[in-house]
Amino acid sequence: MVKMRIGVDLDGVLNDVAEWHFACGSKFCLEQNINRGFNPKGYYMEEQFHLTSEENIEFWRQYIFDLLIAIPVRPYASEVIHKLRKDGHKIIILSARDNQYLTHQYSGMIDYYVKAWLDKYNIEYDELVINTSNKREKCLSIGLDLMIEDKASNVDDISKIIPVMVFDAPYNQGCTGKNVIRVYSWYQIYQEIINKFAAVEII
Repeated sequence: MVKMRIGVDLDGVLNDVAEWHFACGSKFCLEQNINRGFNPKGYYMEEQFHLTSEENIEFWRQYIFDLLIAIPVRPYASEVIHKLRKDGHKIIILSARDNQYLTHQYSGMIDYYVKAWLDKYNIEYDELVINTSNKREKCLSIGLDLMIEDKASNVDDISKIIPVMVFDAPYNQGCTGKNVIRVYSWYQIYQEIINKFAAVEII
């Protein structure tokens, strides 16, 4: 069986950040008396709820630790990743998360919170790469064979060099192409890897 280096995004892949945005954003807007409509195809909070820069900062001041600590893992993500590693694949968690909304005494602690969340939900990995602004270049530099991603611009960029599984979300419906595979669950990811990528090696 071919052994691959598989890149796994965090927000939107290991968790359902779209659902979290919609739930927490609508609560925040109600409490702040903000009613400018809702754009389900927006990727960032300010795009989805038409927030000002100040409102966006206030949202993250209130909710950043809910995202870092309390957001649940997607069903069977831990189980499937365990199977993939048992099959001999390497799992590289590759995230753009940074310290942007961590202030004061928490500044610079994004690594700690990411690792704590992964440990909490028993997510195994071989390498962890965070605060990555250019995922396409990082995929090249660390030698990934496959990326699992949700952000449309990343899917478009990365699919030019390696296959990408795009985890379905309202904001990535336009992602298509010969190197793009749309997925809806972690066990579908596992089946797609078996069917399309885990061919028997010819020695």
